[in-house]
Amino acid sequence: MAKGKGMTSMWKTILQIAMAVLLIIGGLSVFMKAPDDPLIKAVGSIFNGQVKTIVVYALAVIEIICGVLLILDFFNIKALDKLDDIFLLIIMICWIVVFIVLGDIIPLVKGQVKFLPFLVQLAKDAIMVAAMGIIKAKI
Repeated sequence: MAKGKGMTSMWKTILQIAMAVLLIIGGLSVFMKAPDDPLIKAVGSIFNGQVKTIVVYALAVIEIICGVLLILDFFNIKALDKLDDIFLLIIMICWIVVFIVLGDIIPLVKGQVKFLPFLVQLAKDAIMVAAMGIIKAKI
C-alpha cells in the first residue's frame, strides 16, 4: 500500500520543527551555562581553556542560526534556501564529530562509560544526524 506524499510531508514538517527547537534550545543552553550541557562536555573532553570556550560558543551560535533558518524555511524565502542547507550540513558534520566521536566513542575507548548507555546515546545521536539528513533532502 503506497503512502501519500501529504503524510510524508506532515511528518517531515513535525520533524523539522522539533529539530529547530532542539537546535535553538541546545545553543541557548550553552550561553545560559547549563552545567550538564552535552556540547560543553564533549568539547571539554578534547580542548581546555580559551580554545574550549571559543569552540563551544562558535558551535552554539551555529546551532542557533541553523535552528532559526529551519523555522524560516517554512516561509519559503528563496534567498535563505541555500544558506539553511549549508548550515544544516555544518551541523550534521559537527554533530558527528562532536557528539558521536568526542562524546560517545572516545569516552567508550577510554573506559569512561558502560556499553549499554553508550549504545543508547549513540542511537540518539545517530537519529539526530538521520533527521537532519531527512530535512536536508527536502522530501
